[in-house]
Amino acid sequence: MALMLFHTRSLYSGHVCKLCATGRCLQQCSCKASKSPQLLKSAWNFYTSHQQTFSTRPSLFRQLMGDKRGALWNLWRVPDMHRSQNGYMLQWQQYKSDYLKWSGTQTRWNSHFLPGLNHDLRRFLEEVGTDPKEARYWLKQFQRLSSIPSKPFAVVLVDQKIFQKPDMLEALSSNLAFLHRNDMKILVVHGAEIPPDGQLSDQELQAIRRQVTTETMKMVNCLEANGAQAHPLFSGSNVFRAEADNGSSKGVIIDVNTEPLTWCIESGHIPVVSSIGETASSQLVCVDASQATYEIAKAVQPIKVLLLNDKGGLLDGSNKVIKHVHVPADVEAISSQDWCNAHYQEKLRSISALLSDLPPLSSVVITSANTILPELFTHHGSGTLFKNTERIYKVKSLADVDQERLTSLVTRSFNKMLRSNYLESIAGKIHTIYISEAYNAVAIITNEEGVDGIPYLDKFAVSTQIQGEGTSDVLWDELRSDYPSLFWRSKNVNKINAWYFKRCEGSWSNHMWTVFWYGVSNPKMSYGIVDWAVNHKSSFLEADEEEDFTAVSEVGEPW
Repeated sequence: MALMLFHTRSLYSGHVCKLCATGRCLQQCSCKASKSPQLLKSAWNFYTSHQQTFSTRPSLFRQLMGDKRGALWNLWRVPDMHRSQNGYMLQWQQYKSDYLKWSGTQTRWNSHFLPGLNHDLRRFLEEVGTDPKEARYWLKQFQRLSSIPSKPFAVVLVDQKIFQKPDMLEALSSNLAFLHRNDMKILVVHGAEIPPDGQLSDQELQAIRRQVTTETMKMVNCLEANGAQAHPLFSGSNVFRAEADNGSSKGVIIDVNTEPLTWCIESGHIPVVSSIGETASSQLVCVDASQATYEIAKAVQPIKVLLLNDKGGLLDGSNKVIKHVHVPADVEAISSQDWCNAHYQEKLRSISALLSDLPPLSSVVITSANTILPELFTHHGSGTLFKNTERIYKVKSLADVDQERLTSLVTRSFNKMLRSNYLESIAGKIHTIYISEAYNAVAIITNEEGVDGIPYLDKFAVSTQIQGEGTSDVLWDELRSDYPSLFWRSKNVNKINAWYFKRCEGSWSNHMWTVFWYGVSNPKMSYGIVDWAVNHKSSFLEADEEEDFTAVSEVGEPW
Protein backbone atom coordinates (compact mmCIF):
# COMPACT_ATOMS: atom_id res chain seq x y z
CA MET A 1 0.00 0.00 0.00
CA ALA A 2 1.50 3.27 -1.09
CA LEU A 3 1.69 5.80 1.73
CA MET A 4 3.12 9.28 2.20
CA LEU A 5 4.03 11.40 5.21
CA PHE A 6 2.70 14.95 5.38
CA HIS A 7 2.34 17.77 7.86
CA THR A 8 -1.20 18.52 8.94
CA ARG A 9 -1.44 21.73 6.97
CA SER A 10 -0.54 19.90 3.77
CA LEU A 11 -3.91 18.22 4.09
CA TYR A 12 -6.11 20.74 5.88
CA SER A 13 -6.19 24.50 5.63
CA GLY A 14 -6.31 26.19 8.99
CA HIS A 15 -3.79 23.92 10.70
CA VAL A 16 -0.03 24.29 10.99
CA CYS A 17 2.76 22.05 12.17
CA LYS A 18 3.06 22.34 15.93
CA LEU A 19 6.73 21.41 15.64
CA CYS A 20 7.92 24.30 13.51
CA ALA A 21 4.77 26.31 12.62
CA THR A 22 5.09 25.60 8.91
CA GLY A 23 2.80 23.89 6.46
CA ARG A 24 5.47 22.11 4.49
CA CYS A 25 5.74 18.37 3.92
CA LEU A 26 7.80 16.55 6.52
CA GLN A 27 10.37 15.51 3.95
CA GLN A 28 10.90 19.21 3.13
CA CYS A 29 10.66 20.51 6.68
CA SER A 30 13.85 21.66 8.41
CA CYS A 31 12.69 21.14 11.99
CA LYS A 32 14.69 18.49 13.84
CA ALA A 33 11.64 16.73 15.22
CA SER A 34 10.33 16.04 11.73
CA LYS A 35 13.34 13.83 11.06
CA SER A 36 12.84 11.72 14.16
CA PRO A 37 12.25 8.01 13.52
CA GLN A 38 10.23 7.94 16.74
CA LEU A 39 7.88 10.59 15.33
CA LEU A 40 7.51 8.59 12.15
CA LYS A 41 6.72 5.42 14.06
CA SER A 42 4.20 7.32 16.18
CA ALA A 43 2.49 8.70 13.10
CA TRP A 44 2.43 5.25 11.53
CA ASN A 45 0.91 3.66 14.63
CA PHE A 46 -1.72 6.39 14.77
CA TYR A 47 -2.58 5.89 11.11
CA THR A 48 -2.93 2.10 11.35
CA SER A 49 -5.04 2.28 14.51
CA HIS A 50 -7.48 4.70 12.84
CA GLN A 51 -7.35 3.44 9.25
CA GLN A 52 -10.96 2.22 9.23
CA THR A 53 -12.07 5.53 10.68
CA PHE A 54 -10.21 7.42 7.97
CA SER A 55 -11.91 5.36 5.28
CA THR A 56 -15.47 5.69 6.54
CA ARG A 57 -15.64 8.96 8.51
CA PRO A 58 -13.46 11.70 7.00
CA SER A 59 -15.04 14.34 9.25
CA LEU A 60 -13.83 12.51 12.35
CA PHE A 61 -10.48 12.07 10.64
CA ARG A 62 -10.20 15.86 10.32
CA GLN A 63 -11.02 16.27 13.99
CA LEU A 64 -8.47 13.68 15.07
CA MET A 65 -5.75 14.99 12.81
CA GLY A 66 -6.22 18.54 14.01
CA ASP A 67 -4.42 17.54 17.20
CA LYS A 68 -1.63 15.55 15.60
CA ARG A 69 1.84 16.59 14.52
CA GLY A 70 1.91 14.67 11.24
CA ALA A 71 -0.01 12.09 9.25
CA LEU A 72 0.69 9.10 7.11
CA TRP A 73 -1.80 9.41 4.31
CA ASN A 74 -3.08 6.62 2.06
CA LEU A 75 -2.01 7.79 -1.38
CA TRP A 76 -4.53 5.66 -3.24
CA ARG A 77 -7.64 6.72 -1.37
CA VAL A 78 -7.22 10.46 -1.66
CA PRO A 79 -8.66 10.84 -5.20
CA ASP A 80 -11.53 8.43 -4.56
CA MET A 81 -12.66 9.57 -1.11
CA HIS A 82 -12.39 13.32 -1.20
CA ARG A 83 -12.82 16.38 -3.37
CA SER A 84 -10.43 19.24 -4.01
CA GLN A 85 -12.82 21.85 -2.60
CA ASN A 86 -12.45 20.21 0.82
CA GLY A 87 -8.70 20.70 0.71
CA TYR A 88 -7.81 17.04 0.35
CA MET A 89 -6.63 16.73 -3.24
CA LEU A 90 -2.87 16.63 -3.61
CA GLN A 91 -1.10 16.33 -6.93
CA TRP A 92 0.38 12.97 -7.90
CA GLN A 93 3.33 14.64 -9.57
CA GLN A 94 4.20 16.32 -6.28
CA TYR A 95 3.93 12.94 -4.55
CA LYS A 96 6.44 11.46 -6.95
CA SER A 97 8.85 14.38 -6.97
CA ASP A 98 8.85 14.86 -3.21
CA TYR A 99 9.03 11.17 -2.43
CA LEU A 100 11.92 10.40 -4.76
CA LYS A 101 13.91 13.33 -3.35
CA TRP A 102 13.04 12.33 0.19
CA SER A 103 13.74 8.61 -0.16
CA GLY A 104 17.05 9.29 -1.88
CA THR A 105 18.38 11.48 0.93
CA GLN A 106 16.74 10.18 4.09
CA THR A 107 18.53 6.83 4.21
CA ARG A 108 18.68 7.08 7.98
CA TRP A 109 14.88 6.88 8.06
CA ASN A 110 14.77 3.82 5.87
CA SER A 111 16.61 1.69 8.42
CA HIS A 112 14.05 2.61 11.09
CA PHE A 113 10.78 2.98 9.22
CA LEU A 114 9.09 0.58 6.79
CA PRO A 115 12.02 -0.24 4.50
CA GLY A 116 9.87 -2.62 2.45
CA LEU A 117 7.28 0.09 1.93
CA ASN A 118 9.90 2.58 0.76
CA HIS A 119 11.28 0.04 -1.71
CA ASP A 120 7.86 -0.86 -3.11
CA LEU A 121 6.63 2.72 -3.39
CA ARG A 122 9.83 3.89 -5.03
CA ARG A 123 9.68 1.02 -7.53
CA PHE A 124 6.06 1.74 -8.35
CA LEU A 125 6.56 5.47 -8.86
CA GLU A 126 9.70 5.01 -10.94
CA GLU A 127 8.25 2.34 -13.23
CA VAL A 128 4.61 3.34 -13.56
CA GLY A 129 4.84 7.12 -13.93
CA THR A 130 2.73 10.03 -12.78
CA ASP A 131 -0.88 9.55 -13.91
CA PRO A 132 -3.00 8.27 -10.99
CA LYS A 133 -6.09 7.53 -13.07
CA GLU A 134 -4.24 4.83 -14.98
CA ALA A 135 -3.54 2.99 -11.74
CA ARG A 136 -6.79 3.69 -9.88
CA TYR A 137 -9.03 1.54 -12.06
CA TRP A 138 -6.85 -1.54 -11.66
CA LEU A 139 -6.32 -0.89 -7.97
CA LYS A 140 -10.08 -1.17 -7.49
CA GLN A 141 -10.01 -4.51 -9.28
CA PHE A 142 -7.11 -5.68 -7.10
CA GLN A 143 -8.95 -4.74 -3.93
CA ARG A 144 -12.06 -6.57 -5.13
CA LEU A 145 -10.09 -9.67 -6.06
CA SER A 146 -8.14 -9.71 -2.80
CA SER A 147 -11.40 -10.52 -1.01
CA ILE A 148 -11.46 -13.91 -2.80
CA PRO A 149 -8.72 -15.96 -1.08
CA SER A 150 -8.33 -18.60 -3.80
CA LYS A 151 -8.68 -16.42 -6.91
CA PRO A 152 -5.43 -15.29 -8.58
CA PHE A 153 -5.13 -11.87 -10.13
CA ALA A 154 -2.82 -13.06 -12.90
CA VAL A 155 -1.57 -16.23 -14.55
CA VAL A 156 2.00 -15.63 -15.73
CA LEU A 157 3.79 -17.66 -18.42
CA VAL A 158 7.58 -17.34 -18.17
CA ASP A 159 9.44 -18.01 -21.41
CA GLN A 160 12.36 -20.40 -21.15
CA LYS A 161 14.82 -17.80 -22.47
CA ILE A 162 14.23 -15.64 -19.40
CA PHE A 163 15.91 -18.28 -17.22
CA GLN A 164 19.08 -17.81 -19.26
CA LYS A 165 19.22 -14.09 -18.36
CA PRO A 166 19.89 -13.63 -14.63
CA ASP A 167 19.24 -9.88 -14.60
CA MET A 168 15.88 -10.29 -16.32
CA LEU A 169 14.90 -13.17 -14.05
CA GLU A 170 15.79 -11.06 -11.02
CA ALA A 171 13.72 -8.12 -12.30
CA LEU A 172 10.80 -10.43 -13.01
CA SER A 173 10.97 -12.03 -9.58
CA SER A 174 11.13 -8.64 -7.91
CA ASN A 175 8.06 -7.41 -9.80
CA LEU A 176 6.08 -10.57 -9.07
CA ALA A 177 7.03 -10.33 -5.41
CA PHE A 178 5.84 -6.71 -5.39
CA LEU A 179 2.44 -7.77 -6.72
CA HIS A 180 2.25 -10.64 -4.23
CA ARG A 181 3.02 -8.36 -1.27
CA ASN A 182 0.27 -6.02 -2.38
CA ASP A 183 -2.43 -8.72 -2.40
CA MET A 184 -2.33 -9.35 -6.16
CA LYS A 185 -2.15 -13.12 -6.23
CA ILE A 186 0.08 -14.58 -8.93
CA LEU A 187 0.28 -18.04 -10.49
CA VAL A 188 3.47 -18.80 -12.46
CA VAL A 189 3.68 -21.34 -15.31
CA HIS A 190 6.80 -22.34 -17.22
CA GLY A 191 8.01 -25.21 -19.36
CA ALA A 192 10.57 -26.49 -21.80
CA GLU A 193 10.44 -26.12 -25.56
CA ILE A 194 9.08 -29.18 -27.33
CA PRO A 195 9.87 -30.19 -30.93
CA PRO A 196 6.91 -29.58 -33.26
CA ASP A 197 6.54 -33.28 -34.07
CA GLY A 198 6.42 -34.14 -30.38
CA GLN A 199 8.66 -37.20 -30.81
CA LEU A 200 11.04 -37.30 -27.86
CA SER A 201 13.38 -40.06 -26.85
CA ASP A 202 13.53 -41.22 -23.25
CA GLN A 203 16.87 -39.44 -22.87
CA GLU A 204 15.42 -36.20 -24.24
CA LEU A 205 12.40 -36.43 -21.96
CA GLN A 206 14.62 -36.97 -18.94
CA ALA A 207 16.75 -33.99 -19.97
CA ILE A 208 13.65 -31.82 -20.32
CA ARG A 209 12.34 -32.88 -16.92
CA ARG A 210 15.70 -32.13 -15.30
CA GLN A 211 15.78 -28.74 -16.98
CA VAL A 212 12.22 -27.91 -15.92
CA THR A 213 12.94 -29.02 -12.36
CA THR A 214 16.05 -26.84 -12.24
CA GLU A 215 14.16 -23.84 -13.58
CA THR A 216 11.31 -24.40 -11.12
CA MET A 217 13.73 -24.30 -8.19
CA LYS A 218 15.46 -21.26 -9.67
CA MET A 219 12.14 -19.41 -9.97
CA VAL A 220 11.11 -20.31 -6.42
CA ASN A 221 14.48 -19.24 -5.00
CA CYS A 222 14.36 -15.90 -6.81
CA LEU A 223 10.83 -15.17 -5.60
CA GLU A 224 11.68 -16.01 -2.01
CA ALA A 225 14.87 -13.95 -2.20
CA ASN A 226 12.61 -11.01 -3.03
CA GLY A 227 10.34 -11.58 -0.06
CA ALA A 228 7.54 -13.66 -1.61
CA GLN A 229 6.75 -17.17 -0.44
CA ALA A 230 6.57 -19.58 -3.38
CA HIS A 231 5.73 -23.26 -3.71
CA PRO A 232 7.00 -25.52 -6.53
CA LEU A 233 4.58 -27.88 -8.25
CA PHE A 234 6.89 -30.32 -10.00
CA SER A 235 6.01 -32.96 -12.55
CA GLY A 236 3.80 -35.49 -10.85
CA SER A 237 1.91 -32.90 -8.79
CA ASN A 238 -1.19 -33.96 -10.73
CA VAL A 239 -2.05 -30.43 -11.88
CA PHE A 240 -2.37 -31.34 -15.56
CA ARG A 241 -4.32 -34.45 -16.48
CA ALA A 242 -3.22 -35.31 -19.98
CA GLU A 243 -3.34 -37.82 -22.77
CA ALA A 244 -0.30 -38.91 -24.75
CA ASP A 245 -0.39 -37.58 -28.29
CA ASN A 246 -0.44 -40.64 -30.56
CA GLY A 247 1.78 -42.60 -28.23
CA SER A 248 4.48 -39.93 -28.15
CA SER A 249 6.08 -38.24 -25.17
CA LYS A 250 4.11 -35.12 -25.94
CA GLY A 251 0.77 -34.75 -24.20
CA VAL A 252 -2.50 -32.89 -24.65
CA ILE A 253 -4.17 -31.46 -21.54
CA ILE A 254 -7.68 -32.77 -20.92
CA ASP A 255 -8.28 -31.34 -17.45
CA VAL A 256 -6.72 -29.10 -14.79
CA ASN A 257 -6.76 -30.07 -11.13
CA THR A 258 -7.04 -26.74 -9.31
CA GLU A 259 -6.80 -28.14 -5.77
CA PRO A 260 -2.99 -27.82 -5.48
CA LEU A 261 -3.19 -24.32 -6.96
CA THR A 262 -5.93 -23.26 -4.55
CA TRP A 263 -4.03 -24.65 -1.59
CA CYS A 264 -0.90 -22.70 -2.53
CA ILE A 265 -2.74 -19.42 -3.04
CA GLU A 266 -4.82 -19.71 0.13
CA SER A 267 -1.70 -20.48 2.16
CA GLY A 268 -0.06 -17.28 0.92
CA HIS A 269 2.32 -18.85 -1.60
CA ILE A 270 2.92 -18.22 -5.29
CA PRO A 271 2.41 -21.52 -7.15
CA VAL A 272 5.20 -22.24 -9.65
CA VAL A 273 3.86 -24.83 -12.07
CA SER A 274 5.92 -26.81 -14.59
CA SER A 275 4.21 -27.85 -17.82
CA ILE A 276 4.45 -31.60 -17.30
CA GLY A 277 1.22 -33.58 -17.52
CA GLU A 278 0.26 -36.96 -16.14
CA THR A 279 -1.86 -39.56 -17.94
CA ALA A 280 -4.39 -41.92 -16.39
CA SER A 281 -1.67 -44.60 -16.37
CA SER A 282 0.70 -42.24 -14.49
CA GLN A 283 2.87 -41.63 -17.55
CA LEU A 284 4.54 -38.21 -17.50
CA VAL A 285 4.25 -36.28 -20.76
CA CYS A 286 5.51 -32.88 -21.85
CA VAL A 287 2.72 -30.42 -22.62
CA ASP A 288 3.02 -27.15 -24.47
CA ALA A 289 3.69 -24.34 -21.98
CA SER A 290 1.28 -21.98 -23.76
CA GLN A 291 -1.50 -24.56 -23.71
CA ALA A 292 -0.79 -25.21 -20.03
CA THR A 293 -1.13 -21.49 -19.32
CA TYR A 294 -4.37 -21.17 -21.29
CA GLU A 295 -5.95 -24.19 -19.60
CA ILE A 296 -5.01 -22.96 -16.12
CA ALA A 297 -6.40 -19.52 -16.98
CA LYS A 298 -9.70 -21.06 -18.07
CA ALA A 299 -9.85 -23.00 -14.81
CA VAL A 300 -9.03 -20.17 -12.38
CA GLN A 301 -10.50 -17.19 -14.33
CA PRO A 302 -7.88 -14.48 -13.64
CA ILE A 303 -8.21 -10.82 -14.56
CA LYS A 304 -4.86 -10.90 -16.40
CA VAL A 305 -2.87 -13.43 -18.38
CA LEU A 306 0.75 -12.35 -18.86
CA LEU A 307 2.79 -14.05 -21.59
CA LEU A 308 6.33 -12.97 -20.74
CA ASN A 309 9.35 -13.16 -23.02
CA ASP A 310 12.76 -11.50 -23.31
CA LYS A 311 11.83 -9.04 -26.09
CA GLY A 312 8.39 -7.45 -25.83
CA GLY A 313 5.09 -7.32 -27.70
CA LEU A 314 4.08 -8.51 -31.14
CA LEU A 315 5.64 -6.65 -34.06
CA ASP A 316 3.88 -5.56 -37.23
CA GLY A 317 5.30 -5.47 -40.76
CA SER A 318 7.31 -2.32 -39.91
CA ASN A 319 8.82 -3.90 -36.77
CA LYS A 320 6.72 -1.64 -34.57
CA VAL A 321 5.00 -3.01 -31.49
CA ILE A 322 1.27 -3.60 -31.89
CA LYS A 323 0.00 -1.83 -28.76
CA HIS A 324 -3.60 -3.05 -28.71
CA VAL A 325 -5.51 -5.89 -30.31
CA HIS A 326 -9.27 -5.57 -29.91
CA VAL A 327 -10.90 -8.96 -30.21
CA PRO A 328 -12.46 -9.93 -32.57
CA ALA A 329 -12.29 -6.97 -34.98
CA ASP A 330 -8.51 -6.42 -34.96
CA VAL A 331 -7.74 -10.13 -35.14
CA GLU A 332 -9.40 -10.41 -38.52
CA ALA A 333 -7.64 -7.29 -39.80
CA ILE A 334 -4.18 -8.37 -38.59
CA SER A 335 -4.56 -11.95 -39.83
CA SER A 336 -5.19 -10.69 -43.36
CA GLN A 337 -1.88 -8.79 -43.50
CA ASP A 338 0.95 -10.18 -45.66
CA TRP A 339 3.43 -10.06 -42.79
CA CYS A 340 1.20 -12.11 -40.47
CA ASN A 341 2.65 -15.61 -40.84
CA ALA A 342 1.13 -18.91 -39.74
CA HIS A 343 2.75 -18.68 -36.29
CA TYR A 344 1.24 -15.23 -35.70
CA GLN A 345 -2.15 -16.35 -36.94
CA GLU A 346 -2.18 -19.34 -34.61
CA LYS A 347 -1.21 -17.15 -31.64
CA LEU A 348 -3.99 -14.67 -32.48
CA ARG A 349 -6.54 -17.47 -32.77
CA SER A 350 -5.51 -19.13 -29.51
CA ILE A 351 -5.57 -15.88 -27.53
CA SER A 352 -8.96 -14.96 -29.01
CA ALA A 353 -10.31 -18.36 -28.00
CA LEU A 354 -8.89 -17.92 -24.49
CA LEU A 355 -10.52 -14.51 -24.04
CA SER A 356 -13.89 -15.94 -25.01
CA ASP A 357 -13.64 -18.23 -21.95
CA LEU A 358 -12.53 -15.52 -19.48
CA PRO A 359 -14.52 -12.79 -17.67
CA PRO A 360 -15.38 -9.68 -19.73
CA LEU A 361 -12.77 -7.51 -18.00
CA SER A 362 -9.95 -10.02 -18.45
CA SER A 363 -7.12 -9.34 -20.86
CA VAL A 364 -4.02 -11.03 -22.24
CA VAL A 365 -0.66 -9.24 -22.46
CA ILE A 366 2.43 -10.27 -24.42
CA THR A 367 5.38 -8.32 -23.07
CA SER A 368 8.93 -8.38 -21.78
CA ALA A 369 9.63 -9.70 -18.30
CA ASN A 370 11.16 -6.29 -17.49
CA THR A 371 7.96 -4.30 -17.99
CA ILE A 372 5.27 -5.94 -15.89
CA LEU A 373 4.28 -2.94 -13.76
CA PRO A 374 3.87 -0.46 -16.65
CA GLU A 375 1.86 -3.05 -18.56
CA LEU A 376 -0.50 -3.62 -15.63
CA PHE A 377 -0.96 -0.07 -14.41
CA THR A 378 -0.56 2.08 -17.52
CA HIS A 379 -1.13 2.24 -21.27
CA HIS A 380 2.45 3.12 -22.19
CA GLY A 381 4.14 -0.25 -21.81
CA SER A 382 6.15 -2.03 -24.47
CA GLY A 383 3.83 -4.99 -24.92
CA THR A 384 0.70 -6.00 -26.82
CA LEU A 385 -2.64 -5.94 -24.99
CA PHE A 386 -5.51 -8.20 -26.12
CA LYS A 387 -9.03 -7.30 -24.95
CA ASN A 388 -12.56 -8.34 -25.84
CA THR A 389 -14.64 -5.54 -27.31
CA GLU A 390 -17.98 -5.38 -29.07
CA ARG A 391 -18.15 -5.13 -32.82
CA ILE A 392 -18.95 -1.66 -34.10
CA TYR A 393 -21.43 -1.35 -36.97
CA LYS A 394 -21.87 1.70 -39.21
CA VAL A 395 -25.27 2.72 -40.56
CA LYS A 396 -26.45 5.75 -42.50
CA SER A 397 -30.07 5.96 -41.38
CA LEU A 398 -32.18 5.69 -38.24
CA ALA A 399 -34.20 3.07 -40.08
CA ASP A 400 -31.22 0.71 -39.76
CA VAL A 401 -31.08 0.81 -35.95
CA ASP A 402 -33.38 -0.17 -33.11
CA GLN A 403 -34.51 3.34 -32.18
CA GLU A 404 -35.90 2.31 -28.80
CA ARG A 405 -32.62 0.69 -27.76
CA LEU A 406 -30.65 3.63 -29.13
CA THR A 407 -32.72 6.12 -27.12
CA SER A 408 -32.38 3.96 -24.01
CA LEU A 409 -28.58 3.82 -24.39
CA VAL A 410 -28.25 7.60 -24.71
CA THR A 411 -30.64 8.21 -21.81
CA ARG A 412 -28.78 5.79 -19.53
CA SER A 413 -25.36 7.09 -20.49
CA PHE A 414 -26.25 10.75 -19.95
CA ASN A 415 -28.64 10.04 -17.07
CA LYS A 416 -31.06 12.53 -18.66
CA MET A 417 -34.20 12.42 -20.78
CA LEU A 418 -33.95 13.22 -24.46
CA ARG A 419 -36.46 15.55 -26.02
CA SER A 420 -39.31 13.57 -27.52
CA ASN A 421 -38.49 14.88 -31.00
CA TYR A 422 -34.73 14.31 -30.82
CA LEU A 423 -34.54 11.46 -33.32
CA GLU A 424 -36.93 13.26 -35.65
CA SER A 425 -34.80 16.41 -35.46
CA ILE A 426 -31.62 14.63 -36.57
CA ALA A 427 -33.17 12.17 -39.04
CA GLY A 428 -32.46 14.35 -42.07
CA LYS A 429 -28.96 15.35 -40.95
CA ILE A 430 -27.39 12.00 -40.08
CA HIS A 431 -24.09 11.24 -41.75
CA THR A 432 -23.17 8.06 -39.85
CA ILE A 433 -24.33 6.22 -36.75
CA TYR A 434 -21.75 3.95 -35.10
CA ILE A 435 -23.48 1.40 -32.89
CA SER A 436 -21.99 -1.53 -31.00
CA GLU A 437 -23.34 -5.02 -31.44
CA ALA A 438 -25.12 -5.12 -28.07
CA TYR A 439 -26.10 -1.43 -28.07
CA ASN A 440 -23.62 -0.50 -25.37
CA ALA A 441 -21.83 2.22 -27.35
CA VAL A 442 -22.89 4.79 -29.93
CA ALA A 443 -21.51 7.75 -31.84
CA ILE A 444 -23.83 9.91 -33.94
CA ILE A 445 -22.28 12.13 -36.63
CA THR A 446 -24.45 14.81 -38.26
CA ASN A 447 -24.09 17.29 -41.11
CA GLU A 448 -24.92 20.78 -39.87
CA GLU A 449 -25.43 24.06 -41.71
CA GLY A 450 -23.07 26.97 -41.17
CA VAL A 451 -20.00 24.94 -40.20
CA ASP A 452 -18.24 24.77 -43.59
CA GLY A 453 -19.08 21.10 -44.04
CA ILE A 454 -17.21 19.94 -40.93
CA PRO A 455 -19.03 16.91 -39.42
CA TYR A 456 -20.42 17.33 -35.90
CA LEU A 457 -20.17 14.65 -33.22
CA ASP A 458 -23.67 14.99 -31.79
CA LYS A 459 -23.52 12.07 -29.35
CA PHE A 460 -20.73 9.86 -28.07
CA ALA A 461 -21.82 7.47 -25.33
CA VAL A 462 -20.54 4.25 -23.81
CA SER A 463 -22.55 2.36 -21.23
CA THR A 464 -21.14 1.72 -17.79
CA GLN A 465 -21.98 -1.97 -18.32
CA ILE A 466 -18.88 -2.37 -20.47
CA GLN A 467 -16.65 -0.01 -18.50
CA GLY A 468 -13.02 -0.98 -18.80
CA GLU A 469 -13.38 -3.08 -21.95
CA GLY A 470 -11.78 -0.49 -24.23
CA THR A 471 -14.87 0.09 -26.38
CA SER A 472 -14.50 3.86 -26.16
CA ASP A 473 -11.04 3.64 -27.74
CA VAL A 474 -12.28 1.30 -30.47
CA LEU A 475 -15.15 3.65 -31.24
CA TRP A 476 -12.88 6.69 -31.28
CA ASP A 477 -10.38 4.97 -33.56
CA GLU A 478 -13.21 4.30 -36.00
CA LEU A 479 -14.13 7.99 -35.99
CA ARG A 480 -10.56 9.14 -36.54
CA SER A 481 -10.14 6.67 -39.37
CA ASP A 482 -13.34 7.74 -41.15
CA TYR A 483 -13.35 11.49 -40.48
CA PRO A 484 -10.32 13.69 -41.27
CA SER A 485 -12.00 16.52 -39.34
CA LEU A 486 -14.61 16.60 -36.60
CA PHE A 487 -15.87 18.89 -33.84
CA TRP A 488 -17.93 18.44 -30.67
CA ARG A 489 -18.75 20.21 -27.43
CA SER A 490 -18.65 19.37 -23.74
CA LYS A 491 -19.68 21.10 -20.54
CA ASN A 492 -16.75 22.53 -18.59
CA VAL A 493 -17.71 20.40 -15.59
CA ASN A 494 -17.47 17.19 -17.58
CA LYS A 495 -15.03 14.89 -15.78
CA ILE A 496 -13.84 13.31 -19.02
CA ASN A 497 -12.65 16.53 -20.64
CA ALA A 498 -9.07 15.43 -19.99
CA TRP A 499 -9.77 12.43 -22.24
CA TYR A 500 -11.07 14.79 -24.93
CA PHE A 501 -8.09 17.14 -24.64
CA LYS A 502 -5.75 14.23 -25.39
CA ARG A 503 -7.65 13.49 -28.59
CA CYS A 504 -8.33 16.95 -29.96
CA GLU A 505 -6.08 19.30 -31.92
CA GLY A 506 -7.79 22.49 -30.82
CA SER A 507 -10.28 23.73 -28.25
CA TRP A 508 -12.06 26.86 -27.04
CA SER A 509 -13.84 27.48 -23.73
CA ASN A 510 -16.22 29.99 -22.22
CA HIS A 511 -17.93 29.96 -18.84
CA MET A 512 -20.11 26.98 -19.81
CA TRP A 513 -18.80 25.06 -22.81
CA THR A 514 -15.58 23.67 -24.19
CA VAL A 515 -15.61 23.13 -27.94
CA PHE A 516 -13.14 20.55 -29.28
CA TRP A 517 -11.99 19.78 -32.79
CA TYR A 518 -9.35 18.08 -34.88
CA GLY A 519 -8.47 18.48 -38.55
CA VAL A 520 -9.48 22.16 -38.60
CA SER A 521 -6.46 24.36 -39.35
CA ASN A 522 -8.21 27.45 -40.76
CA PRO A 523 -8.80 29.99 -37.94
CA LYS A 524 -11.90 31.35 -39.65
CA MET A 525 -13.42 27.87 -39.79
CA SER A 526 -12.63 27.26 -36.13
CA TYR A 527 -14.39 30.53 -35.20
CA GLY A 528 -17.41 29.32 -37.14
CA ILE A 529 -17.69 25.94 -35.45
CA VAL A 530 -17.20 27.48 -32.01
CA ASP A 531 -19.97 30.02 -32.61
CA TRP A 532 -22.29 27.31 -33.87
CA ALA A 533 -21.54 24.88 -31.01
CA VAL A 534 -22.08 27.29 -28.12
CA ASN A 535 -25.43 28.36 -29.57
CA HIS A 536 -26.66 24.88 -30.49
CA LYS A 537 -29.87 23.86 -28.70
CA SER A 538 -29.69 21.06 -26.17
CA SER A 539 -30.96 17.61 -27.09
CA PHE A 540 -32.28 17.09 -23.58
CA LEU A 541 -35.25 18.44 -21.68
CA GLU A 542 -34.99 22.01 -20.41
CA ALA A 543 -34.70 20.92 -16.79
CA ASP A 544 -31.52 19.05 -17.63
CA GLU A 545 -29.87 21.53 -19.95
CA GLU A 546 -27.57 22.85 -17.27
CA GLU A 547 -25.90 19.42 -17.18
CA ASP A 548 -25.79 18.80 -20.93
CA PHE A 549 -22.52 17.34 -22.14
CA THR A 550 -21.28 14.66 -24.49
CA ALA A 551 -21.20 11.52 -22.35
CA VAL A 552 -18.70 8.73 -22.35
CA SER A 553 -19.55 6.89 -19.18
CA GLU A 554 -16.55 4.63 -19.54
CA VAL A 555 -13.95 7.28 -20.05
CA GLY A 556 -14.04 8.58 -16.49
CA GLU A 557 -12.19 5.35 -15.71
CA PRO A 558 -10.98 4.36 -19.20
CA TRP A 559 -9.29 1.10 -18.28
